[in-house]
Amino acid sequence: MAESRSRPDFVSPHSRELRRVVRLNEEIGYQVRRIMGLKETDYAAMSILMREPMGPSELARALHITSAAATAVVDRLVRAGHAVREPHPDDRRRMVVRAADASRTKTMEHVYPMMSMVEGELEKLDSAGRDAVLQFLTGTASRLESYRDELNDRPVEEQDTLGIWDTQGAGDQHS
Repeated sequence: MAESRSRPDFVSPHSRELRRVVRLNEEIGYQVRRIMGLKETDYAAMSILMREPMGPSELARALHITSAAATAVVDRLVRAGHAVREPHPDDRRRMVVRAADASRTKTMEHVYPMMSMVEGELEKLDSAGRDAVLQFLTGTASRLESYRDELNDRPVEEQDTLGIWDTQGAGDQHS
C-alpha cells in the first residue's frame, strides 16, 4: 500500500500562496546566482556581507559551516571580485570581509525589482489591509523563528532511528 503524504487537510489558500512566494523567491535566487556565477553558499555569504562586514569566523557561524569552508567561500568571493578583505578597524591583526561595491550594486539590480513588486501589491491595499499584511508577516516570522530555535536545540537524529537503514523490513524477510 502506498504511503500517504502528511500534508494537513487544513492548509488554507493563504498558507499555500505564502509557500508559493517562498518557492518563487528560492527560484529567483537560483537564477540570480546563476547569472552572477555564484554557488549557493557564496550567494548566502554575499547576502550576509551586504548587511554587515564581518570576519571569516563570524561568517562561518552565520552560514553554519566550518571556518575552513568559510575561508574557501571568502577566497572565491574575493577572487571573483564580489568581496574584499580589509584590516579590522579595531584590531589590525584581524581581517574583515565586506561585499565589494560593484557586486553590491549588481546584486541590488536583481533585488530592487522584487522589492518594487511587493511595494506595488501593498499600494493596492488600504491602510487597514497593509496593517493586516504586516501583522500576518510579523506574526508568522516570529513563530517561524521560534520553531527554528526549537529545531536548533534538538540533537541530530542517528540514521538508524529513522528506520531507513533497516534491511530486515517486511518486504525483505527471508523464510
